[in-house]
Amino acid sequence: MKILVVTNLYPPHHVGGYEIGCRDVVEKLRARGHAVMVLTSTFRRGETENLPGEADVKRALQYSTAPADPPHNKPAENRKLVRAIREFSPEVVYFWNQAGLSLWLPFTAYWHGCRMAFFLSDTNFVSWRIGAWLAGPAQKNVLVRALFGRTFLVRGWPIIQNRPCHFASDFLRQLAVKSKITFAGRASVVAHWGIDFAQFAPASRERWPVRRLLYVGQMIRQKGVHTAIAALALLAREPEFSGLVLTLAGGGMHPDYERAMRALPAELGIADRVNFLGKVSRADLPRVYAEHDALIFPSEWEEPFAITPLEAIAGGLAVVGTTTGGSGELFRNRETAMTFAAGDAADCARAIRELCANRELFQHISGNALREVREKHTLDAMVDVIEKSLLGMD
Repeated sequence: MKILVVTNLYPPHHVGGYEIGCRDVVEKLRARGHAVMVLTSTFRRGETENLPGEADVKRALQYSTAPADPPHNKPAENRKLVRAIREFSPEVVYFWNQAGLSLWLPFTAYWHGCRMAFFLSDTNFVSWRIGAWLAGPAQKNVLVRALFGRTFLVRGWPIIQNRPCHFASDFLRQLAVKSKITFAGRASVVAHWGIDFAQFAPASRERWPVRRLLYVGQMIRQKGVHTAIAALALLAREPEFSGLVLTLAGGGMHPDYERAMRALPAELGIADRVNFLGKVSRADLPRVYAEHDALIFPSEWEEPFAITPLEAIAGGLAVVGTTTGGSGELFRNRETAMTFAAGDAADCARAIRELCANRELFQHISGNALREVREKHTLDAMVDVIEKSLLGMD
């Protein structure tokens, strides 16, 4: 099958783990014999269209997210997609994250007779609407109303409307339902994120007692990094946790928040207990997981379905985390994780305290989670769902 993947960011230039997940899926589809072309943005590349050795990746689209960024040149962006369609002749155009791209691209694919599918990995898709600019005086135009309809004019039209959608979690699927977005029924599926299990195989060393806590992710407020640090400060007052330390791996696009987090341990009197690694490459992550005992996942936003806990669990770590958004589909308290209320440092400290005090609980949680990731959340399992849906499209 010939698949044109259209996405905003693509490694090596990326912000979070979802773009890496996109690349993993693309490479797995290629390994299964499918021809895959990627059309992505010039993010961090200026106007350079591709990198050396990237014959199957075109970096050409405009990426605009900040108010100061220039508006999309919609005709020019549409022509870039049309050029890729004509050169590659895909059997399906597979849209991934569209944030920062011109939202008219899917309509361009539709107008050129392409079959389309969408992979939805975050909550932004509820705002992927076009046509709201026609509201107001345009509604009085009989011809405009006849062509587009009142709903289109007033609210804008969801670009995924009536299309096959692959949701990264059931939470996202239910969000589409609540947002009154219709999507192609049997062709739309939940395809939970999966990982290459062998890449993150558990280290052979004993992980008890729990002494080394780890956070991996972007250094942004909605990820709750401040809650993890504050929880450690509470535990530091208790003699039995004198050896407990926290490592934070990751950077971000919010330098003010990152600076505040780097200053926070000293303000709380635990500067010697917190280690900042900065941004860590994907290749180095297995080593980082192997050096730690438990992952702290303190996310405060409606996390769609995170990849980091899957990697940590595959590496043998127990997880202490929140159940916001889709995380509850993986984290079940005292069964596959220790859970706590988002933004509550005292509750986070309580969950860590209980985990550190009970070896049987640690082994029960980490063992159950490991079996679940091995059985349900491998990259092969994820691509099986995607591939079956794409091949079965009418």
